[in-house]
Amino acid sequence: MSIPFATPVPYFALLETVNQSLAGVRNFNFYPGMLFGSRDKWWPDTGLRPTAHEGIDICYYTDGAGRDQRFSPRIAVPVMASGRTFAVCRDFLGHSVCIDHGVDNFHRFLSVYAHIVLHRQVSIGQTVQAGDVVGTVADTTGRKNRMPAHVHISLMRIPPTVPPDRLDWKYICSSDQVDLIDPLSMLDCDQVAIHSGNPWKNQEEAAS
Repeated sequence: MSIPFATPVPYFALLETVNQSLAGVRNFNFYPGMLFGSRDKWWPDTGLRPTAHEGIDICYYTDGAGRDQRFSPRIAVPVMASGRTFAVCRDFLGHSVCIDHGVDNFHRFLSVYAHIVLHRQVSIGQTVQAGDVVGTVADTTGRKNRMPAHVHISLMRIPPTVPPDRLDWKYICSSDQVDLIDPLSMLDCDQVAIHSGNPWKNQEEAAS
């Protein structure tokens, strides 16, 4: 497999840089169901996901004072590396934007930022640099499944012949042309903490 990035991408540091409220974060916390390949749901809901998780969900963190927090809809979403905007599609919580990082002539390497409200200036073919903000986390307050606001990140390789208007979540989840990659395998994870239980879900289930 070709390596899209020469060194681990400091995506969690980029999140801090573009969001004043995240300055000094100790850890970005991941609970069962939030990681790549999981079939569990991490939000207060029952049952399993219909398909294995296509990426990671970023939502919970421990601030500089040691307090557990979670994202608000005001959180800005940066891209992780330079590239160009390849596609935009709707998802069930907002929009997804796909950035083409162009690794080689045989595969198109994409990073995808989902469940966001796009900035109006985002356009197909637009050149972006690491840290450029493409939108903010979508407000999911009041949704029936009570899913907290979060950004979903996917990394994938697809054939260079796939047109932008073909790329939606139905295609990503079902096509054998899509080679999904665990985002944490490509990111700088110094600030990542992986937990075996989810206290947020337990609290919300008890309150319902």
